Amino acid sequence: MVALVETRHLNFEYALSDHKSLSDVTLSVEAGAFIVIAGPSGSGKTTLLRQLKPELQPVGKRTGEILFNGHPINELGTVVSAQSIGMVFQSPDDQLVMDNVIQELAFSLENVGMSSGDIQRRIAELASFLGLQDLLYEDVTNLSGGQKQLVNLASVLILRPKLLLLDEPTAQLDPIATKSFMSLLQRIHEELGITIVMTEHVLDDVLPLADQLWFIRAGEITDTNTVSDTLGHLWQQPDARLFVPDVPYVFLNNQLTQTSGLPLTVVAGRRELREGKAKFKRPVIATAKEPVRRNWAVNLTHVAFEYDRNGNYVLDDLNLKVPENDWLAIIGKNGTGKTTLLKVMMGLLTPRRGTAKLLGKRVNSWHQQSLYQQVSFLSQTPSDYFSYDTVMAEFVARAEQLGLTDPKQAAQEMLTRLDLVSLANQNPHDASGGEQQLIALGILLLSAPSVLLLDEPTKGLDPVRRQRLGKILKRLQQERGVTIVMVSHDMAFSARFADHCTLLFDGQIVSQAEPHQFFAENFFYTTATNRLMRDLVPNLITREEVAVVE
Repeated sequence: MVALVETRHLNFEYALSDHKSLSDVTLSVEAGAFIVIAGPSGSGKTTLLRQLKPELQPVGKRTGEILFNGHPINELGTVVSAQSIGMVFQSPDDQLVMDNVIQELAFSLENVGMSSGDIQRRIAELASFLGLQDLLYEDVTNLSGGQKQLVNLASVLILRPKLLLLDEPTAQLDPIATKSFMSLLQRIHEELGITIVMTEHVLDDVLPLADQLWFIRAGEITDTNTVSDTLGHLWQQPDARLFVPDVPYVFLNNQLTQTSGLPLTVVAGRRELREGKAKFKRPVIATAKEPVRRNWAVNLTHVAFEYDRNGNYVLDDLNLKVPENDWLAIIGKNGTGKTTLLKVMMGLLTPRRGTAKLLGKRVNSWHQQSLYQQVSFLSQTPSDYFSYDTVMAEFVARAEQLGLTDPKQAAQEMLTRLDLVSLANQNPHDASGGEQQLIALGILLLSAPSVLLLDEPTKGLDPVRRQRLGKILKRLQQERGVTIVMVSHDMAFSARFADHCTLLFDGQIVSQAEPHQFFAENFFYTTATNRLMRDLVPNLITREEVAVVE
């Protein structure tokens, strides 16, 4: 049988690069397969996906073969390629080109010359299948991140592709939107038989759907096996072990009996735990002593904010205090106003009512230069911070602006601290999404801020770099007294590193507690480890806490 997609000794090197991004990649994708590709940030996952979509192939030197249905992929006509191979990107905003949803769906079909009658029929059928009827005439700017990604997926599916490529499609979605998106992918795969190849860092929700898990390192595919076989292989490698999701990690780390194979889901894991004899230790949770007098790094009082002065408040009578030297994680679904809240804190948005203070002063009374030296804001668009041709130049220029004694040494130390030395002479725009996050953070950290406001700082980072980032930020907090306020959809990262977590809903803070209390009391916004273990040890929230009684 001819494979749907096949590569033979594929090599690729970006223009002006001195190393291969893909090296001798030989692989085969059978029709109807669901394949997940994991690997470190910058290992070549996105580059590999783009090779499989002729219109999106990056500029550079390529050798080897890529075949689609047995024919060279670059010989596909533009229309055939558009109809046969679809791709959904990491950022929900990157693919939207029209004003409203129905125009977005029609746009793809109009581009391949379809008649108006056929366009109307396809939109009606797909909207019914995906449940898009109520969104068809919505302005795309009014959609949440999850809804935008649903529309992106729909605009690809409406062409009825044989191959669906997804590049970390849930990286910017909240946990509930992620599960909804994964459920939809399962339907698409099982009911429509579409072949799916998807890159992902957070594997908990997608691996139960996949046939195979492939692993890539430095442009080389090292594993192309079943999910369980690849996880077992990764477990034997200390530097890859963190890629194993929470449920199988708990079983492998504690050498728990598996009667039906390595469990991948919470329900399978809980079934195995019920049938097993293992007893688990209860974690010792330190109770923080409240100081007599507190200085607030962030103090928001009765804050209200609306964008259009139409009475639809994104933030409404919101009160929030963050003490100095605290790490607060702000959690909530897409579209609840988390980013808006950070921008109000930073003074980028002015509340309609209420007061916002940073380090004891009203935000609007700060001199801008002094504010930006004391407080740093990392947005979800790291490329906004780039102005130079290399990462080293970015760091040196920022160090010079700050008047540091030895800008080059400061830049080199920051590269080393963030494990970015290998990217020093690379254009920051050519780095992977996760690497760009770290580069932008490095630019901000050069000013040694007292307060860090971070909007989805782990977005696009592989598990190893997520852990490294958490340790770097925790060290800054402990050694320099830095206050961290972080918006995050990453429950596991928040559980492990934050001092307090809060839930934003309907424009207000509705819950705030230390992580063990916060996640143990939640049912949806919690960690996979807590879901797995809550019937046995309710306040376990991280996989590292799970330990068998000897």
